[in-house]
Formats: sequence, structure tokens, C-alpha cells
Amino acid sequence: MGRTVQVLLVEDSETHAALLSQALESPGGRVAVRVARSLAEARSVLGGFTPDLAIVDLCLPDGQGTELLPPEGEEGAFPVVIMTGHGDEGVAVEAIKAGALDYVVKTPASLAEMPHVVERALREWTQVTERRRAEEALRQSEERFRSFFESAASGMAIISPEGRALRVNPTFCRLSGYSEPEALEKNILEVTHPDDREETRRLYDEIRADRRRVVDYEKRYLCKDGSVTWGRATVAGVFGTDGALSYFAANVQDITERKETEEALRLSEERFRTVFNNAAAGMVTLSTEGRFLEANEAFCRFIGYSREDLLSLRVPDITHPDDQEKTAENYRVLGSGQSRAIDYQKSFLRRDGSTVWGHVSVAAVPGADGLPLYYVGLVQDITESKRVQDQIRESKQMLQLVLDYIPQRVFWKDRDSVYLGGNRNFARAAGVEAPQDLVGKTDYDLPWKREEADFFRECDRRVMESDAPELHIIEPQLQASGKQAWLDTSKVPLHDGEGRVVGVLGTFEDFTERKRAEEALVEANRELDAFVYTVSHDLRTPLTPIIGYAEVLQETCRDRLDEQSLDCLAEIENQGRRMLALMEDLLVLAKVGHVQRPAEPVDLGAVVAEVLVGMGSLLAEAGVAVERHSLPGLRVPKTLLAQVFDNLIGNAVRYAGAEGASLEVGGERTGAMVRFFVRDHGPGIPAGERERVFEVFFRGTEGKKVQGTGVGLATIQKIARCYGGRAWLEETPGGGCTFWVEMEDAPATGQEPQGGG
Repeated sequence: MGRTVQVLLVEDSETHAALLSQALESPGGRVAVRVARSLAEARSVLGGFTPDLAIVDLCLPDGQGTELLPPEGEEGAFPVVIMTGHGDEGVAVEAIKAGALDYVVKTPASLAEMPHVVERALREWTQVTERRRAEEALRQSEERFRSFFESAASGMAIISPEGRALRVNPTFCRLSGYSEPEALEKNILEVTHPDDREETRRLYDEIRADRRRVVDYEKRYLCKDGSVTWGRATVAGVFGTDGALSYFAANVQDITERKETEEALRLSEERFRTVFNNAAAGMVTLSTEGRFLEANEAFCRFIGYSREDLLSLRVPDITHPDDQEKTAENYRVLGSGQSRAIDYQKSFLRRDGSTVWGHVSVAAVPGADGLPLYYVGLVQDITESKRVQDQIRESKQMLQLVLDYIPQRVFWKDRDSVYLGGNRNFARAAGVEAPQDLVGKTDYDLPWKREEADFFRECDRRVMESDAPELHIIEPQLQASGKQAWLDTSKVPLHDGEGRVVGVLGTFEDFTERKRAEEALVEANRELDAFVYTVSHDLRTPLTPIIGYAEVLQETCRDRLDEQSLDCLAEIENQGRRMLALMEDLLVLAKVGHVQRPAEPVDLGAVVAEVLVGMGSLLAEAGVAVERHSLPGLRVPKTLLAQVFDNLIGNAVRYAGAEGASLEVGGERTGAMVRFFVRDHGPGIPAGERERVFEVFFRGTEGKKVQGTGVGLATIQKIARCYGGRAWLEETPGGGCTFWVEMEDAPATGQEPQGGG
């Protein structure tokens, strides 16, 4: 017996309700009727009960029966048949539009036929329900397909039998670089690489001819930007009921990365084989038992065996006895899977019995179980390196000895100014027993004064943070004894391999005694200058009358003296004048360094012009022309500059002048330094005498032929040094001498520069 049909009857007429119930619930029937007298009662019943069918009177006490129909646009949960007391086609149409399944006019005949109406309504509702289910299933299927198609990770396309794209998903667009509208204008062959078009055409033709329903192959796609993408294409033909091809369904997986990986692997294998065969280092492959499977030429040369000989040997056969145990343990670790690679140094026994050293790197190639299938080894010949390391070790020992015995105190610190070491002399100065006792200490742990330790720390910071390559400090320090000591300290930053500052290296030297000696020398020079000045000044007094009397006697007694006496008087006058010139030069030399710098630069060009005017007759007599180049200004007293140029130009005329010869005078500025030159094109000065020409009283080979005292160039050198520079001599290209003088163009400070040799 089938399921009982549950019917909700909404009828306010007791008579009609009774008749309908009686008609529907006939003996042996399969219909159960529940009656509601109003809309409100019907809603209450429907709150906990869903009937198979509802028969609803159109006109109820509290409203229209159509109010029980579902809202517009929604589907009902059960069919509804509307009843009315009189026929009205318009009412029937509106009820059907509102969602009623059927419309019945209440007559005795229709009431009696109600079981058939119910049966027909249920049958129609079943058809409606099945259709709805089919439509929903189709909708869901289409939605699933659309969702799958649109969100698929692989490219998908629906292609017409002629090969034109009908539909493509976003992944296909990303793969090809075309937008969807652009892709729909393309034929499948247009987006296929030219080299793969013939294969693609052949496979599609096989599907069209129904020789194959599905093809699966790899091909290259030509993207919009001209680039190439590799894809694995699966293409299926979809045929209609008439057997004709409806369309192609294509699925494309982007395998570009896999192809690139395969190509990279192929190239890698080629490179490995190339490297293996041609590497400068030895390379081998080994079985897990340590037997040689392959060896390259470099390893054969290294070990002295041929490849064929090695293939019959094991690793222990070529390992030095001293390294057998270490080698066996390393391979045990590799074989157990505890490590995938080992790296160590070992000694080998060559075929000829000699020993060589190698840096060995062995890697395990694992299988599916994680255990090694075989080993790949790299051996670098470090025999020479080991020899050099031994030499370096010996050199380090020697360096430590040198550091320990040099007079300077050497130390090094980390970035936090913590001592890492030092030599023996520094350790003694720092008050510790040995250099190793410095390690880990700071300046505050050593017997410096607090302000000294602060100063040392500040110097460390400055040298590590500055771009300067070196920090050099000369300073007086008050020692524990209360005496002042002079220290010469140099510090440089220490860098690691990446150029980062990691510490500081320093030296310092106690040069108190040298400083005192220098001060004593300066004082001695002052006294010497005073002595020279005094002697030169005092000697001039008797020289003047000697020269004068010699001149008077030559004039007044010429007719009373013989020739020899007159010659003697002339020689007395000549030697007196020579001594007077020497005194004048010595006075100038003594005075150098005691003249204050001018506030403004002196025009060197004007100085040279005045000097040339003063020696006009000398130049004219020698027939020498002077070519003047540009000269910078210089803050050095004009009198001293005139002395320099007078000496240099006068020497050039006297020593190198010749009829029609020329001299050159010029200069230049380099930063704070000014240098100038006087160049001649004469016979020059012998190479062996060039270093001595600035010595006092040295006159050289050519100088002896010309009148002079040998003090002029010494005076020039002293002037240059007093003003932060020097004088030197160079050979003029083509012959001759070029005298250079360099001085610092420092501003006036109100203090006189200190004299010195």
C-alpha cells in the first residue's frame, strides 16, 4: 500500500468541508484531510505541517485564499488548488498567475470529482517538481562547469570545428597574454609556435576524422608579446547525436617551468660532464663501498694513477696511513645518512710512493630511502698551500718575535676597544706580565689615568668612525712619576673581508728623550745663529778699514811701489772683499727664520721684476734673456723672496749664461703649497754633486771657476724649510739645471717661524 497523501482543506463552509472530506477520505482511500476554517488557522497549521496538497477556498472570512500562495518569484513547497463558489475565468487566470496549480468551481459534480482533481494535481506537481529538479541540476551543473572553467588552474578553451576559439578561461588568457576578446578572434594555429603548427594540425584532423577522440601532447604557444610558453595540451572532440563534431574541448597546463627545469637539468648535466672532464681540480664518483666509479684527468694527474688503474681501487688504497682512520670515520658518517656532505683535508699516497695533500669535499647522492646511492668527490691539490701554510706559520712566529723585540709598542683592539693582543714592549708599558694578559682588558683596566683612558677611547672611536686611513697624534702625557713624557701614537682601523671596521691597530712610542734632544738642538741652533750673527757683525768692523787702507795705498803710493807690492795690495783688497761678502751671506743665513709672515700674499712676479732690474748690467753683459711665466702669490717676507730669486737667477747667469742663452722663471700652486723654479740650459751640474749643492760652503766643480762664497743655496734651503717647504734640483730636459723652491702659503699668525737647519 502506498504513502498516505496529506491534504490541507481551507474552507469556512462546514457543509463544503464535510462533502470534500467525505469525497477525499473514501473507505480504502490513501488521503488524509486536515481542515482549517480561516487563513489564520491555515497559517497556524502550516507552521508545523507541510501538506502534499492544499485545497483553498478563494473567499475566506479573514482574506483571500490566494494569500497562502508563495510570494511572486518564489517556488511553493506544495501545490495549491483554488476553489470558488461560482465560475469566473478572470479569477481563475489570476489564481493561476499567483501560483495556484488548478482552479475548481464548487458544484456537486466538481466536489464529487475532487479525488480525480487531487490525483491530477499531484501528478502535475510531480512533473513540475521533477522538471524543477532537472533544471536545478542543469543549473548547478552549468554553474559547476562555469566555476571550474573560470577558476581552473590550467588554461581551458572551447574551440569550433574550424579551429577558432569560442570560449577561453582567464588562465588561458594569462598563459597566452591575450585578453578574452582578443583570444576569441584567434585560430588555434595562430597561437601555436610555427615549429609546432604541423603537428597540431595533424592531431586536430585525426579528431575531426573520428580516428581519435582525445589527444595529449606538448607544444609551444606563441604569446601576444612574442614570447614562447610551453604547454601540455589535452584536446577532446565533443560529438553530437548525429555523430558530427560539435566542438573541441582543450585543457592546457603551463609546463614552461618544467621545461625550463628539464633544460636546466640537461645543461647542468652537460656542464657537470664538461666540468668533470676539464676541471683543474680532481673529481671522482665512488660507490658506497668506496670503490672508484669514475675519475677525471686532473685527479689522475694528482694521484699518479691512470683512470683504468683507479677503477680497480678503493679509497683506502690511495690514503696515507696517518689519515686512514679519519677517512674511514668520515665515510661511515656519510653512509649512515647522518650527513650529506663532508669536507676535510687529508694526505694521499701517489703511485710512486710520494705524499700529496688534498682538500676533499664529498657529497652523498641519496636514493628514495634517503641513503646514499653513490658519492661525488672533489679533490683540490693543496700540497703547495700546505707548504706555504707552514711557511706562514713560521713567518707568524718570526713576526711575533719581531713584534716582541721592536722598540715601538704595538697593540690591537676590537670595535669595543677591548684589547685583543699586543707585543711584549706594550705589555710592559701597560703594566702586565705578558702580551696574552692584555686580552679582554680595556684601557680602564690598565694603570693609565682616568683622563688618559678617556682620551685613548675617544681616539679609538674617531679612527673607527672616520674615513681617514690613519690617526696620528703626538702629545705630552703626565706620567705617574709626575714627569712629562712625549708619546707618538698612530692608529689605523682594522677591516674584515667585507670592508667593515672591526677594530683598531695602534702603535705608540715614547720619544721623550728625542723630543728633549730636538729642543736642545733648536736651542743650540739659536745660539749658533746668535754666534754667527755676532761674529759676522764684529768681523765686519776690522774688515772695512783693511779694505779701505788697501785701496788708499794703491791710489796714493802707486808711483812709489813696485809691481809686486801693488799686486799684494790688490790681493789684500780682493780677499777682504771676499771675506766681507762671506760675512754678509752669513748674516743673511743667521737672520732667516726670524722674519714674520706678511698678512697679504707677496706678488712673486713683482719681486722677480725688481731683481731683474737690479742685475740689468749683469744680464746685458752676459747677453742672457729671461723668459717669465706666471707666478702665484705667497705669504713669505718680500726680502727673503728677493734673496731667493737674486741667488737663483744670479747663479744661472754666472754658471750657465752664454751669449744668446735664455733663462726661465715660473711657478704654480698645489693646495696650500706654492712652488717656483729658475731653469737654465747651460752645462748642468754633475749627478754626484746635485745632492750637495745646498750645503754651506760647497761650490762644486763649476763653482770654483766663478766668484762666490758657497752660502747662497744653503740660504735658499734654509728659507724654504723655515716656511714649511724645501729646495731641490732637477736636470733640465736637453741639458741644464732647474732649481725648484717650495713653501707653504700659510696665513700670518703673529708668531715668528722657528729657525733651524
